[in-house]
Amino acid sequence: MVALAAEWDFIVIGAGSSGAVIANRLSADPNRRVLLLEAGRSHHHVFVKVPALMMFAFPRPDMNWLYLTRPDTSRDGLVDLWPAGRMLGGGSSLNGMMFVRGHAYDYDLWAQMGNSGWSHAEVLPYFRRLESSDTGANAQRGGDGPLAVQTPRSPHALVQPFLDACRERGIGVSADLNGDVREGAGICQASQLRGARHGTAHAYLDPIEGRGNLTVRTGALVERLVLHGDRVRGVLCRTTRGSEMLTAVRGVVLAAGAIASPALLMRSGIGEPGELGRHGIDIRHALPGVGANLQEHPGTTLHADITVPTLTSDQGPLRSPLHGLNYLFTRRGPLATPIGHAQAFVHTRPGLPAPDIQIIYTPSSYEIENGRARRKKTPQVAFAVGLCRPRARGRIRLSSADPTAPPDIDHALLGDSDDLHCLTRGLEIARDIVDTRALGRYTERVVSPDPRLEGDALRDWVRGNTFPMYHPCGTCRMGADDTAVVDARLRLRGLQNLWVADASIMPTIPAGNINATCIMIGEKAADMIHEDSQDAIR
Repeated sequence: MVALAAEWDFIVIGAGSSGAVIANRLSADPNRRVLLLEAGRSHHHVFVKVPALMMFAFPRPDMNWLYLTRPDTSRDGLVDLWPAGRMLGGGSSLNGMMFVRGHAYDYDLWAQMGNSGWSHAEVLPYFRRLESSDTGANAQRGGDGPLAVQTPRSPHALVQPFLDACRERGIGVSADLNGDVREGAGICQASQLRGARHGTAHAYLDPIEGRGNLTVRTGALVERLVLHGDRVRGVLCRTTRGSEMLTAVRGVVLAAGAIASPALLMRSGIGEPGELGRHGIDIRHALPGVGANLQEHPGTTLHADITVPTLTSDQGPLRSPLHGLNYLFTRRGPLATPIGHAQAFVHTRPGLPAPDIQIIYTPSSYEIENGRARRKKTPQVAFAVGLCRPRARGRIRLSSADPTAPPDIDHALLGDSDDLHCLTRGLEIARDIVDTRALGRYTERVVSPDPRLEGDALRDWVRGNTFPMYHPCGTCRMGADDTAVVDARLRLRGLQNLWVADASIMPTIPAGNINATCIMIGEKAADMIHEDSQDAIR
């Protein structure tokens, strides 16, 4: 049974890295009634708050959608688990907390592709607005925004040797990889506040919990959008109380993420006609680009045994309680650590407009088995090597018209031969860093890949040991051409009163971790939605 309609000014679907921002900013006007719908749970849990406990949140189906991909034809049929936050804050409540803005080149490329207003100079004010950085406010960084951005409170002993090794290898060092110089090596920054995770639910929703014109509902699965002609009027939402028809008089904002947003559009009859017909869905608006252009950073890892304790080896019956007490009273120590402590953005060849490889130094080592992290008990470090701008493209499809059915993720992570070549070259650069005098004196041996592997043998190893870095985007691409899904103001092409604002709108994937970019998209989207909805018909 469908309940009687309830009316709002705006309905925001998805309370993740972008949606929480949008709900906060739109509801800042007390005359607007804003409803924020989240299919998942609350973010209030110790596994979310304490950085090092994220490994325990990862396998929980109440915190992670735990999507599975189709077998990857580029990697011998490997099936990957793709995470997505199933709680307030979305990915920002589940991720490794690395705060990376991407290179200025990435946003200038968006603008060059016909997306007016998205050049680096034009998005920089939104990056500054969203953050309170411990670097202090300056022309590049923000000092009074909602999100805390801080360097690790307990950096590992090998952070400085890593930076020295990069210098020895000829890689420059940047004092702030989110500032003026966004290439070379530097210390990682994290979405943390005094040693605790600070995702968008913490930064944008908790402080306005008593705001009377904002309603936040968890456990609310949106089954489909409600259309009247070419106008989106609301949503059909499933909760524990049954199905409800909810009306939005100014508009609906879809911010469910790069996997769920295109799936919801398709369930609503918006997408490629053949795909909709395959599932018996009536075509309400033909838009072939929905679900296409899926992008993801492929990564591989170098592991090395070292002579000093790591975050995963420095545990046990005595040490673990001491670390717990240290965190409880000081918010420092291993429990306060984000996933990366230092990183480098490097060029694999001269003449590139921006670095094409990210190398993340992690003073810990895990193996993921069936969605569960298993720590290495011996002192070991990892160098995660990620390709910044892959050429490979995939697609999100429906596995069923049923709203509870997981989407069909089809992506050959190494489907482009150039991607494999560049990633292998990045791994070779990571090897060079480990082989320097600065790090060599701490390294017992490189565990994997075998140092004897070269050429085709090394490329084969990379192919068999590449994984997604959990940065999916691009499936509701922003653009000015006929295959784009949204325009530069994030309005869905051909329909009224519907915006899409999350990782899905990225035309190309930016360098490094993309969570900061998703938050920026939320900030910019809120301004555009405010401007475009002033004359909306009630």
